[in-house]
Amino acid sequence: MTSSVTSDSEDEVCDWSQLVPKRAYVLRSPQGDELLSTYGGPGEADGSAVFFAHEPSGDGELTILPGDGWSVLRSLADDD
Repeated sequence: MTSSVTSDSEDEVCDWSQLVPKRAYVLRSPQGDELLSTYGGPGEADGSAVFFAHEPSGDGELTILPGDGWSVLRSLADDD
């Protein structure tokens, strides 16, 4: 049995229209790095999404397209 799907891929958001603005998500870069971010809304380019990334080195805006190799992982759950 071959498996190219990891358990993390089950948490991937495939339909970006279901993203909720101002909700925290984890993004995975094409290199496999994970980045905490907040969804800001759809981008100007068709199908793109704008995120506000949070890193120790500083915060910044990131616009991604489905073909860029980035993955949007499930939103972070509140403890409430």
